[in-house]
Amino acid sequence: MAQINLKRNILVSGSFRIVNMVIILLTSLLSTRYLGVELKGKYSYLVTLAGFIWIVFDMGIHKTYPYLLRTEPKSQNQLVTLTYTLFFALFFSLGVVGMMVLPWLSELMSFPMSIFSWWIFVILIAFYQLNAHLQMLYLGKDLVKANSILQMVYQILLLLFIGFAFIFLRELNRLFVVLLSIITASLFITVAYSRSLLGSFNLRCLNPTFLWKSYKMGIRVFLSTLFITLLLQVDIVILKRLTDFSSVGIYSLAAHIVDMVQLASNLVGSLLLVKLADTKDEVVRWILMKRIFMLFFVIIGVFNIGFILLGKPLIRIVYGMDFLASYHAYLWLIPASFGLSFGSLFNTYLWSKGFPLVSTIVPLIALIINIGLNFILIPVMGIAGAALSSSITYILWFIIILMYEQHLSQGRMIKYLIPQMEDVSTLWEMGKTPVLNLIRKLRQ
Repeated sequence: MAQINLKRNILVSGSFRIVNMVIILLTSLLSTRYLGVELKGKYSYLVTLAGFIWIVFDMGIHKTYPYLLRTEPKSQNQLVTLTYTLFFALFFSLGVVGMMVLPWLSELMSFPMSIFSWWIFVILIAFYQLNAHLQMLYLGKDLVKANSILQMVYQILLLLFIGFAFIFLRELNRLFVVLLSIITASLFITVAYSRSLLGSFNLRCLNPTFLWKSYKMGIRVFLSTLFITLLLQVDIVILKRLTDFSSVGIYSLAAHIVDMVQLASNLVGSLLLVKLADTKDEVVRWILMKRIFMLFFVIIGVFNIGFILLGKPLIRIVYGMDFLASYHAYLWLIPASFGLSFGSLFNTYLWSKGFPLVSTIVPLIALIINIGLNFILIPVMGIAGAALSSSITYILWFIIILMYEQHLSQGRMIKYLIPQMEDVSTLWEMGKTPVLNLIRKLRQ
């Protein structure tokens, strides 16, 4: 299979990512204003639970798609078939079983569920899973531009739906209006993704041996992804248990800002996994990682300095006085913004080596520490305690992975991660060329 051009992919997807981030910010503004503090907390709580549930059901198989498609191109038909089969299996099994034990589920979730709200929740979970699978299929096939366009269309549709609700649907159940907007946009984008994939769907092509091999690889990815997801979202659940939905709403806005910062590292991480799967030279891998780290250090650093200076008036103007406490919560999350991005990128490096056991163990250690810190700090510091817990554990997660890989390389890796002047020049040239081309086009 043709080699991946990581530089081209990052430039292409990065251009779309900038547009997407603007759209996401506008959507977040409208939805947060539309929901208010308490409903924002309920929304964040439900989305957190939905993200956890689909990852448990998925068992990490979607994360193996880029690796499998690069190493075994003939596996496409089986992976496409598996994607849609899992979607319908999750939808029907979770929906039917949930209706049978709905009162118990409502009590377990600390959230009252009717039959209607349960099916909305189930549809949301199923589309979250399907969207993740479709993106991994496109990235594994090196259809980065097509994937970026479709994700941009999704964000535009969601913005339009939320905007319409903000203007015309203020008397309805606002929480369900937002959830239905997500589902409707997901349905449109699923159809668009599927146009080029359904030709590969064939139930007869599913090979039990291949599926066993995929899930055997995926189980480590599943545990790693599960622990990382819990690491990133457990604070929302614990904060809800120890406080109320209003505190969750305030904290979730600050956490959303961190998520916005991490969007770029998630994207680059997905592209990096495909590239690293094609790269056998360990030193080349380390140099590539170093330059990605340098790039993100500058981007995240500039963003955080800007937020420190302008964040408070911006939150007050954009989201209103009710959310002003989110500014102080984010200040406690600044270390988390670095640790999360660097940890995610370096974890991608570990996955590219065949998903070793350490990529599962380290997030579990960080998760246990995070849970303990949350229960200690939240009663004392409130929202700031949840933020401080995240900052400590995200940084710790990255440091432990780094120390492990340094040990595994017999002390060779660190010297290749230390920035050199030639790395600065390379990154400067990478950034200068597209900017100059953009300026020339604007002048024409």
